[in-house]
Amino acid sequence: MVNAQARHPSLPAAIAASIEERGLRGIAADGSELSAIPFHQYMSLCLYHPDFGYYRSGAPKVGRDGDFYTSSHIGEAMGERLASWLRRTAFERFGGDETVEVLDWGGGTGRLSRQMLDAWSSSEADRGGEGSLSFVVTVIDGNPSHRREAERELAAYIREGRARVADETEWERLVVPGRPVVVAANELLDAFPVHRLVRERGELREWGVACAEGGGFVPCRMEPTEPRLAEWLREEGIGLLDGQTVEANLDGAAWAAALAGGLERALLVFIDYGDETAELTGPHRMDGTLLCYREHRAHNDPYVWPGEQDLTAHVNFSHIRRCVERQGAKEIWYGSQKRFLVEAGILEQLTAHGHSDPFHPVARRNRAIRQLLLSDGMSELFKVQVFLVDRRPKSE
Repeated sequence: MVNAQARHPSLPAAIAASIEERGLRGIAADGSELSAIPFHQYMSLCLYHPDFGYYRSGAPKVGRDGDFYTSSHIGEAMGERLASWLRRTAFERFGGDETVEVLDWGGGTGRLSRQMLDAWSSSEADRGGEGSLSFVVTVIDGNPSHRREAERELAAYIREGRARVADETEWERLVVPGRPVVVAANELLDAFPVHRLVRERGELREWGVACAEGGGFVPCRMEPTEPRLAEWLREEGIGLLDGQTVEANLDGAAWAAALAGGLERALLVFIDYGDETAELTGPHRMDGTLLCYREHRAHNDPYVWPGEQDLTAHVNFSHIRRCVERQGAKEIWYGSQKRFLVEAGILEQLTAHGHSDPFHPVARRNRAIRQLLLSDGMSELFKVQVFLVDRRPKSE
């Protein structure tokens, strides 16, 4: 049997084969007809093709040698403050004599998990109050390179039985029944493939992708391929202007809703850049929010370097809220990452010092905290959304 990689020796070849096989009707900018696939399918192949997808192959994507940073790469403060907030909230919601299963979903190289475990370990000397809680962390990631790096990052905790590394297919068998669960998804929802919709002369169309003459790929317009898209626009109260594009993250919302519907006791913590429906679909956003990241540079051309760059769109937290709350979960916190960190006590970690060396640990820590709170307004753009799932009878 010929394997997939032998049939399609590159991602562009695999995408071109998918376009030929599906063969939906697309309309090019000049009005000509093309064979096409929806942008959602193209983005899925670019990010998650089993042999060539950006998140399924190659070296780690995050950090200095990758294409982007996450907040856990700016010092240690993000993981420490998140750990402190989770300890306090888990104690309030689940009680003090518990082992909590933490799923660091899309946890990459394990840096955030290690920061949280370090913080929890340092606080265990005080066994009073919240100190009776214990945490077991599972890093869930689909990239084999990320999982290998996470195993190295967490080696000491893995030996102690306090950390594990798994792919998406393994998490349910690892979680001990009856334990409360925390799902921490830091910059995960933005990585789900999105549908892209556009209003054209009063009619709803979906953006598609077709093969370009001479190689490569070009955008085209199609009839909507998913009936839920028009329903999503109605439910969100979105009225697109003519020529306006918007992204619909149906997959990410379905994943979050499935967690909310499938867990008995849980905190779902989503950290990502995005906003409410009104902001993401306002008249100042005619082209949507799709961005690409390659070698720490952002641009808006998703058709170059397929499989070699990150594709991402802002998270619609209104949509996530509606889908998760339908499953009986309750939103208990929502706001900017900056406000979350301040409420979690990050300002208390700033330390006055007289060190002239900018690389002294205290100076580096202060600088990292300032960067988390002030750098390019990112801490305002990033949001934190937390849901409580509790299906226990009210008498418990």
